[in-house]
Amino acid sequence: MNSHILSQTPKYSMLSSLSIRNFILIESADLEFNSGFTVITGETGAGKSIVIDALLCALGERAQGDILKKGTEKGYVEAIFTIDDDFSVPAEVLSEGYCETIQHNQSATIIIRREFSSKGINRSFINDSPATASMARLLGESLIDFHGQHDHQSLLKVESHLTLLDDVAQVEKEKNAYVHQWQECKSLSNQYHDILSRKEDIIKNKEQVLYSLNEIIQIDPKIDELENLEIEFSKIKHSVYIQEHLQQILNVYSDEQSSLLSMIGKLKTSLNELASIDPDYHALLNELSSAHASLDEILRFVQSKGSDELSINPDIIQERMAKLLWLKKKYGSMERVFEVWDQLKQEAMLSEDIDGEISKLTQLLHESRLLLGKKGIALSKKRQLAIPKTEKQLEQSLISMGITSPSFTIQSIQHSVEKATGSDMYAIVDGNEFSANNSGLDNIEFLISLNPGEELKPLIKAASGGEISRIMLALKSIINQRAGIPSMVFDEIDTGISGKIARKVGNVMHTLSNRKQLIAISHSPQIASLADHHIVVKKTVSATSTTVEVKHINDAERIREIATLLSGENITETSMHTAKELLEANDIHQGKVS
Repeated sequence: MNSHILSQTPKYSMLSSLSIRNFILIESADLEFNSGFTVITGETGAGKSIVIDALLCALGERAQGDILKKGTEKGYVEAIFTIDDDFSVPAEVLSEGYCETIQHNQSATIIIRREFSSKGINRSFINDSPATASMARLLGESLIDFHGQHDHQSLLKVESHLTLLDDVAQVEKEKNAYVHQWQECKSLSNQYHDILSRKEDIIKNKEQVLYSLNEIIQIDPKIDELENLEIEFSKIKHSVYIQEHLQQILNVYSDEQSSLLSMIGKLKTSLNELASIDPDYHALLNELSSAHASLDEILRFVQSKGSDELSINPDIIQERMAKLLWLKKKYGSMERVFEVWDQLKQEAMLSEDIDGEISKLTQLLHESRLLLGKKGIALSKKRQLAIPKTEKQLEQSLISMGITSPSFTIQSIQHSVEKATGSDMYAIVDGNEFSANNSGLDNIEFLISLNPGEELKPLIKAASGGEISRIMLALKSIINQRAGIPSMVFDEIDTGISGKIARKVGNVMHTLSNRKQLIAISHSPQIASLADHHIVVKKTVSATSTTVEVKHINDAERIREIATLLSGENITETSMHTAKELLEANDIHQGKVS
């Protein structure tokens, strides 16, 4: 049977440890993980999902409610990942400098930590550097693929099928190119329909627009001009006061008996004499020289300001301010004046040749729709290439999980449209128009038949809860064969299945763990017996507190835990015997015993 002792050399990038302090009901837990398949079990309500919630919290997910254990001041969750040279750190994370030291390093670690306190302070760290929760989440999404208890229900929503197909087909490059073009086409479409809707008003209001535009042009305001003029006018109002103080400053410099510069000269002479005797005075001499230069600069500035004040013409300033204040009053603020000015210029240009502008936008929009069609077809072709292989792989996977005669089809439809009107979005392909949204031209739906002779039906009409779980696991297996995410976490993927079928599902999960680290919460003894490593979660309730304990268990403890899964709290000899058989069968299947 398998031991929970961890090896030192992982087969691939993976989560290597998780430390939890004062998180919800967990006071303290330090878990080590290895490559392969790890199962987490425990009684219903024991707190198994708290472990997953803690990991999600470390990876930047928004915490639900109060995550700090009652009666404590602070806590943290820290996840450490071992990274091999095949792992690609997201460009945004690298650009922030969090993981630059691990590039091209065959053995490195990434540490993601979340701290929280009773004062409501939450902080994230990546490799001990402060980080935003969004940055931790971005990095976490590249390290672990989570599948929650109810995520398989998303398969019943047709909208999710396209996303899952794109994950399999790896169309990120083509999709980004399409989305960029779709946004450009959408913008042109909005401009086109906007000008059409306003055409009559633009023509009708032409004279008023030109009149208002000419008012602003004649005044010709400049950015920050009013503020600058107000400062100058304030100087005029206080010119006598300013001149008096300027003159006082100049008198300090020019007094024949005790001018400032004369005293500086005397100080300099004395310090020169002292410095020739004692070198310690050289520092003071340097300070004095610096002060002398500063005083010279003050004198030059005051002399120039004195001459400037005399050249100001108050009448010209008041006249100019009056015009600018009139504009400000009319439009509410100077910022609004410049906004209206730009709008009036555009309206005036449109009114001169609005039909020409509409014709220009019509041509640009047509060209954009043609290019959107090209990008859409490129995206569709990449999807179509993935469909036959995906259908075959999924059917084979479902057969291995006990669905004997599945027929799975990915239906792809492109809807043609008549001449689009209003703000409808469409792409042009070979002269034909196809409805286009921000995901492409394709409408994708998964259809399945689970029995020979049955027609293909939508999943919501053809599959039970247990079958939906298996379909999602099959899809996840296919996706993660191709995607670069090194670890997978399943929270009760075995919902709705048991017995022989659960064993088959467990075999698929174990096979998947040969390529990806797999961590799963499960209630199934059949699946638990197939794991390489086993973690048990137990909840203890007293009169004053509730705590959750999390620990790895050894081979002997595994037998008892699997027996508990088989028969509940009242463990029987039969359940103990069955648990041993399950574990031994797994070892035989993996060639560990003969």
